[in-house]
Amino acid sequence: MKRLSLILIICLFAAPVFAGDFATRIDRLMNLYHTHNNFEGTVLVARDGEVLFTEGYGYANREHRVPNGPDIKYRIASNAKQFTAMLVLQKVAEGKMSLDSSIRAYIPDYPAPQGDRITLHHLLTHTSGMPHYAGIPDFFPRFGRQAFAHRDFVELFWDLELMTDPGEEYSYSSFGYYLLGYILEVVSGMDFDELLATRILQPLDMHNTGIEDHRQVLQGRAQGYDMVLDHFFRAYFRDLSTALATGDMYATPYDMVKWDAALRDYRLLDKEYQDLMFEPYKNGYGYGWNIGYRSLGEHDSLYYHQHTGGTNGFTTIGTRLPEDGYFILVYCNTRPGEIRPVMDDIISILYDREVDFRPSVTIAAARILEEEGLHQALDFVRDLATEKEDEERVTEQVLSHLGRQLMVLERRKEAKEFMLLNTELFPESARAYMMLGDAWHALGEREKAIHSYAKALLLDPSHEGALWRIRRDDL
Repeated sequence: MKRLSLILIICLFAAPVFAGDFATRIDRLMNLYHTHNNFEGTVLVARDGEVLFTEGYGYANREHRVPNGPDIKYRIASNAKQFTAMLVLQKVAEGKMSLDSSIRAYIPDYPAPQGDRITLHHLLTHTSGMPHYAGIPDFFPRFGRQAFAHRDFVELFWDLELMTDPGEEYSYSSFGYYLLGYILEVVSGMDFDELLATRILQPLDMHNTGIEDHRQVLQGRAQGYDMVLDHFFRAYFRDLSTALATGDMYATPYDMVKWDAALRDYRLLDKEYQDLMFEPYKNGYGYGWNIGYRSLGEHDSLYYHQHTGGTNGFTTIGTRLPEDGYFILVYCNTRPGEIRPVMDDIISILYDREVDFRPSVTIAAARILEEEGLHQALDFVRDLATEKEDEERVTEQVLSHLGRQLMVLERRKEAKEFMLLNTELFPESARAYMMLGDAWHALGEREKAIHSYAKALLLDPSHEGALWRIRRDDL
């Protein structure tokens, strides 16, 4: 029997993480993530501009067996927002833009009242009230593959209804940062990629960073992959004209060390203005960065600047620990990617704290499913749920993810069995019953689907997903 409990996996593999110098410990940790959780990408740790550790795991291109590493060019997704914030503040310092000016100061025909009420400060801090991509129904299927002129894309979202009054609440909006990029083009008279290169990349010798263009032959570019259970698929195409200034950049980890050093030395902007990037506003968000404190034991904490990013086939996270000079990157050319737990574990190692590596229940179950069969995989998950050491690792979300991924692979009967197990283990979960209804619906079992959706509504009468499903025409 190949099946092992997660606690046994931890006993077998986690112990070496606690031995040796920090570089050895990080490498051992990352090999655990690569082996058991399908981590594919590169990690880097620098301090005061000096790279202390960097290593790639898995492949930048699986078809050609090109390994990951710090010289590989990754899409950095929303980590690009910090560069946009820098460009805006440079224009503010020059007196060419004002943080308190409204959108219509730069785009006079921008629709009112939004254009008069939203300021650059609101856009930078995600307090504009503008929606994220979900503000346009089915945004990615409808528009994600389409090439847009920047002005045309702005007009696609510029009259969407605001979710809240500007300045009232934090609500993450990539449309807001796209708009900042377009305003920068209007003010500077330059294309965004030219402005970025002239004002940031060239002065810092960041020759391996730029704006992604799928037509460009780019040496060392990583291919992005979707990870479905224990399988890899090439990520769906997205035309990055839909991501101007909000997530259209690529960079190598080595190049990003230069960016961190420039921030530390105020090389691109005077301290008076650059410090505005790291002043936390609502929800701890500054200008292109999340700012906060991370617990480090009972009586200590770490002040950090951090941002994550996710786009088709890529997940990224970068963290600055300015009080100690650390800069840490985790770049994955997969989506999803376990960037947050990896980052947390690396920080724990740097500060000589305990590391609790957690093997993926989803991937472990998927491997048992392939090697031993459905019943053994179901028993594995059921047994984990009853083990005191592991029960917290088997959640409704984990089982929903397993079932959903099997549905993506059109393995509907197996998906249904995991959904049934989900309702068995979490009988009070409306989402578990909704997901079971989806499995029955995919199998053509209309009455069973209706019964499952009705059960979800009994548990949560306000559950919009179940309500929409029970009303749809094809049920």
